[in-house]
Amino acid sequence: MTARQPRKRRTEGPLAALLGPADAAQHTVLVARSVAEDPSAWTTAPAFARGRVVDDAQLGRVVRELGDRVELVATREVDANLLRALGDRLPALLVLTGEGDPTLLAELRQRSIRQGTALLGPAATLQIGAGELADGQAAPIACAAHRDELAPLCQAIGPTRLAIAPTPSWLPRWLGGPMLLAHDVVGYVPARALEIGWVDWLDWLASLGPRELRQLLVPLGVPQVELEPHAAMLEAATVAHALERLSGPTYPAPQVLALLREGIRLQLNPHAQANRDVGHDPDAARALWDQARRALPRIGELVGMQAPDPALSLRVPTAAFLAQRGLLRFRASQALLASEFEAPELPEPELLARADAVLEGASDVLSDQESKVVLRGHGIEVTRQAFANSASGAASFADKIGYPVVLKALSPELRRKRELGAVELDVANAAAVKRAYANIVSNVEERAPTVQLDGVVVAEMIEAGLDVHCGALRMQTGAGVVFVRALLDVPAEPVLAVSPLSNTDALLLAEAALSAVPLPARRRASDPDVNVLAGLLLRIDGLFRHTGERLLSIDLSPARLVDSDRQYVTLDARIVQRPHLEGR
Repeated sequence: MTARQPRKRRTEGPLAALLGPADAAQHTVLVARSVAEDPSAWTTAPAFARGRVVDDAQLGRVVRELGDRVELVATREVDANLLRALGDRLPALLVLTGEGDPTLLAELRQRSIRQGTALLGPAATLQIGAGELADGQAAPIACAAHRDELAPLCQAIGPTRLAIAPTPSWLPRWLGGPMLLAHDVVGYVPARALEIGWVDWLDWLASLGPRELRQLLVPLGVPQVELEPHAAMLEAATVAHALERLSGPTYPAPQVLALLREGIRLQLNPHAQANRDVGHDPDAARALWDQARRALPRIGELVGMQAPDPALSLRVPTAAFLAQRGLLRFRASQALLASEFEAPELPEPELLARADAVLEGASDVLSDQESKVVLRGHGIEVTRQAFANSASGAASFADKIGYPVVLKALSPELRRKRELGAVELDVANAAAVKRAYANIVSNVEERAPTVQLDGVVVAEMIEAGLDVHCGALRMQTGAGVVFVRALLDVPAEPVLAVSPLSNTDALLLAEAALSAVPLPARRRASDPDVNVLAGLLLRIDGLFRHTGERLLSIDLSPARLVDSDRQYVTLDARIVQRPHLEGR
């Protein structure tokens, strides 16, 4: 997977002025008096040496005088006069620390989009701090969804190089600059700021080495998404999972983030000194830990949660408990990425050609039978099966496949076959096959009379294993996304990653899905490991990319991980492609 370098940022000029390099241009920063006198909203000592503090009433006049030399304007609000003064050339960065008039804000947003201006606000906070910590480490960058969250976050993680709220969608493009590359980023990203640019930034960091491992950003407010092509919020959910891919979901509390960051720092640099607070009572801390395990059993039962980790301070035991889950996931991810993993082999040309021919001849929604021919062409394991249009034909196929077998209705229009009585499991002999065939036809005719029934599929019965729902979807932007989730008695949300998948993406995606399996339903030791699921996800991604923009969705529901040489088998499948009339 080729990483994409963030595009050039108009904000580099004001960033240079804010952070204070010697060659920064004079008078690039204008700060309104009302903002400069409010340290909770704006702290920028370097900028005062290279900019000007201006009375609010005079801000518009000074903007007109300086013209193109103004790179950054910080003001409590933008009134009509200032908006006219800004004219058709907005500064590279405009910071609004007040709420502002909705009509003027809407006009500003439209102008900023057209001109590539970075707009921070309303109710913004921007604070500039020291570049290095006492031990020589680069100070982190903190970001929060709201200004009132920024102070507690900075207090928990310590001195910062840059603190910013609300977290803007353009922040990744700014973070790609050389002045901020060495700094960790810690904080919260609200749903409205979750744009694909965050994924580009992470991919770019990955191309530079292990730096991305120290970014700790918690996505906020992402709702559950529908696994349908072009579904709303698919992009936001995909970005959220990209931010979480190494440490998993993290509880959004400043102390949890601070402790997890410290644990990750020690994991990456064993020679680093822990910032330990030894003032706590060990017995009281352990009692609170055990209480947390009882209150949150799904977390407390995980391997490694039985006792506090030495890498985490117990100055806030409940925060340490929540941070330890993220640290365990981070260690598992590290071990996984350090392991040997071979990507699956390319599909056989003959099977691939047959798959392409089926797509050319199929309708928009492929049947289970057609979908499995396409999947098989791309090296994905599917059930051995045949379809029949009579009870005697079904029995004949079952004799050849071997008992027990599964019978299910063949129709691309049926989505909930089990609920409609269109599936019969564990059918043991020919007589039972004929009865099952009759039951399925009767149930479909009675419960779904408008559905076209093409026949009945007779398939091998697959042994017990862990079922997963996985596939790929086309997003509203046209890009592809691969998803996977474990199918459990308790709800499990899908995890997503942008196509094309790298080996790293596939491994972390598979680990995220399998780590959601709770005890005592955890995979058996004999079950296939995470590499098997990662290989399946890479094959799905390969199919999606091979067909260009033709496919809208690939849906394997379920694919079963099994304890046999086959490793996994697709039980049900559904592929949806664009109408042929669209010419794709």
